[in-house]
Amino acid sequence: MVGIMLVRRSFAALAAVVVVLCALGPAAAETIPRDFRLTAEYYPALPTLAADGRPAREWHRWTLTVTAGGRAVQETQRSAHGSVKGLHTKTVKLARRDVARLVATVRAANFYKLAADYAFEVSAAPALVLRIAMEERYHEVTVYGPNRQKDDPEVAAFLRVWNQTLRLMPPPNPGQRPE
Repeated sequence: MVGIMLVRRSFAALAAVVVVLCALGPAAAETIPRDFRLTAEYYPALPTLAADGRPAREWHRWTLTVTAGGRAVQETQRSAHGSVKGLHTKTVKLARRDVARLVATVRAANFYKLAADYAFEVSAAPALVLRIAMEERYHEVTVYGPNRQKDDPEVAAFLRVWNQTLRLMPPPNPGQRPE
């Protein structure tokens, strides 16, 4: 009799856990759209020369792509003129909560309402590009010289998404940090 009661209680507890997990499943799935794909591209500023005539800081162009499944692929172009010989690829698997946080940041920034370009006068400044596909929509935003436009609220919204992306997989350039 005691054995039967123990089995019934165990079964009831297991059934309750299954019900809770099933209830959470769709909610968790909705936080990351199946078609989510974010691509971040960094184009370094034109090089400035140090006192000895060499480039002061040689940063490389890179691209980071994050998918709904948590796959993050970072490609760094380390050779001149886009040669495929200098292409370095790094792939990692991101935690689901990190991808969900990135999606929440995209939504909070109203990314799809941002203009396509934010620019200022031409100078030696880096360019940041975000391409986001999510919920059957696609939008691309480019910010030229982000350090000169940080006071613009829309550029600040762009930079929140950019910086959250860099927290997931740091940039390959030594000393490069979120904007």
